[in-house]
Amino acid sequence: VVVTHETLGNLFHSHRETLYRPAIEATGRRHLRAGHAWSFFFDASWQPQLWLLDGHCVHIVSEEVRRDPELLADAVRRHRFDFLEVTPSLFAQMAGSGLLEGDDCPLAVVGVGGEAVPVAQWRRLASLRATEAFNLYGPTESTVDALVARVGDSDRPLVGRPVAGTRAYVLDERLQPVPPGVTGELYPAGGGLARGYLGAPALTAERFVADPFGAPGSRLYRTGDLARWTSDGRIDFLGRADD
Repeated sequence: VVVTHETLGNLFHSHRETLYRPAIEATGRRHLRAGHAWSFFFDASWQPQLWLLDGHCVHIVSEEVRRDPELLADAVRRHRFDFLEVTPSLFAQMAGSGLLEGDDCPLAVVGVGGEAVPVAQWRRLASLRATEAFNLYGPTESTVDALVARVGDSDRPLVGRPVAGTRAYVLDERLQPVPPGVTGELYPAGGGLARGYLGAPALTAERFVADPFGAPGSRLYRTGDLARWTSDGRIDFLGRADD
C-alpha cells in the first residue's frame, strides 16, 4: 500500500488534537512519553512515531517486552509512559498483569485498535478515573486510522467519527447512502487515502472507486467492513461483509 507524506501529515494533525492534547492537559506537561509496542511490520507502528513531530519522547519496547503482557505493564510503570496504543486483547492481558489498580491506570491516554472491543472491556476502559481511552479504527489504505471514538462518550463499542481531513460514508451496493440504523459498507474518503497498491493497478481500481460525493477525481476506499450510523452521527462497526 502506497501512502504519502501528506496522508501521514493529515493523521498527525488530527491525532495532535484528539490524542496528544488530552494527554498534555491530563499531565500538565508539554513533553510526554509515548510507548511504542507495535511491530514495525504493522501499519499502526506509524501512530506512536508521529508523537516525535510534536516534540514528545517515544520509547520503543523490545520484541520480548512487546509480546509479554506482564513485562509490558511493568515497562509502562517503570518508564512512566503517558500514552500507549495496543490491541484490546493485549490491554486486557496487561490489566490482568498488574497494569491497573482498581480504576486507576498509570497512562494518561490509552488507545486500542486492530480488533473489535468487547462490551465488558469497553465499560472497563470507560470506568478508568484519570485515563482517557480511545478506540481507533482504520485500514492501511486509509493511512492507519480513519475513525476515532472516545470510549467515555458511549456505553457500548463504537468506532466513532472520521479523523480530521477524512470523510466516511456508509453505502449500499449502488453506492447510495443508507439512513442511520441501516447496515451498509463503510467507505472512507478524503485526505487520509493512500495512492493505491504498488504495482497492482487492477486491484487499486477495484478497491479505490470514484467518489460520487466529492470533487472531480476524488476517491472512496471500499473497506469490505459492515457498519451503520447511529442517530447522533457516529459509526457502529458490525463486522466483515465476507464473513
